[in-house]
Amino acid sequence: MTENWDDFYETHVWEKCQKMLLLFYDGTLDGRLPKDYCLSSNYMFKWIDEDMPTILDDFNKISNKVKKGQAELLSESDGRYLSTCTKGQGHGKDLRNQPYSDKVAPQRAWELKPAYMTYILRNYVFNHNEIESIVKNVQSKPFTEIIKEQIESFKGLDKETLFKRFGVNPKSKQANNSLIRKILGINTDVDKTAEFQKANMNLRVIQIKHNGMPKEDSPFKQYEFKDIVTETWEDSQMKNEICDKMFMYVFFKASDSNNTKYCLDKVLFWGFPESLIPEAKRVWKETIEIIKNGVVLTEYKNTVQTNFPTSKINNVIFTKIHAKNTLYEFQKGKFVGKGNLSDTSQLPDGRHITKHSFWFPKKFVKRIYDENI
Repeated sequence: MTENWDDFYETHVWEKCQKMLLLFYDGTLDGRLPKDYCLSSNYMFKWIDEDMPTILDDFNKISNKVKKGQAELLSESDGRYLSTCTKGQGHGKDLRNQPYSDKVAPQRAWELKPAYMTYILRNYVFNHNEIESIVKNVQSKPFTEIIKEQIESFKGLDKETLFKRFGVNPKSKQANNSLIRKILGINTDVDKTAEFQKANMNLRVIQIKHNGMPKEDSPFKQYEFKDIVTETWEDSQMKNEICDKMFMYVFFKASDSNNTKYCLDKVLFWGFPESLIPEAKRVWKETIEIIKNGVVLTEYKNTVQTNFPTSKINNVIFTKIHAKNTLYEFQKGKFVGKGNLSDTSQLPDGRHITKHSFWFPKKFVKRIYDENI
């Protein structure tokens, strides 16, 4: 109610973070209690000039949501470097009035996001590594806007033309990533640039068919069955890789009804909404329970099916195989499939089945493409 939503330079976060003395205590020595940690280094944090356009843009997005009377819809995915986080006990116990609506909203505080601060620590305090930037000089625009303009300057050109223009082998596994990297004029992977590390951002290249539906479901990294059953939610692969990430989507859309030629369509920056995190967590828990209780395998028309719910049931995130070749161990030593053991992961009960990962279903990716999430 008391924050200045019109001028970033009059906000609490600007005043508080203009200069922060960060002190780092070494807690890596065995047997020491926190009170015995030794001060190892310090760093005077100041706002970084090249980051300010992005931080100001983050503030404006958050401010606009509040001024629309939508403070209850704020999410950590609203910002790339600067955002807001919930504070308090949660579960409806920390609701507060908001200035432009009669609705109450969860109590929040400004935050410089964890990935941003991790980057500061790694590269300004400890290692001082030189990491390639997409934005070469201090600009007046947020880095996302610069990237969007640069890539979309080739809008309408088909993949084959772009592969040829930028000297990319279309048959290589990293063809799409290499193309975006070369369009941006950088030498390293896009995900490893300073901007993407600060924003905890991941590149995704998606093909959209002529009818507006994505060509495929969108996969994430494979998980190990034995690992996922021992995870906590806060340290889970799903939370870290999906819910806490920002994504840069580059969409190519088919220009013909036969879906033979895909042309560069648009760039979209997106973060997983907080409103969907309970559903993601439910799927994560459900997956763990199925693995713990014993995955059920069923042979059906020369294929093997499991009892993991499909995308028809879990329509935000679901789990399915993540390998070209499949192999399933129905009982010890009895395998079905043409894959190798390297295509499998071991279940807690000792059987090996085809590796799995979490996926966004096609219909969910379509919602992202249509910008209705």
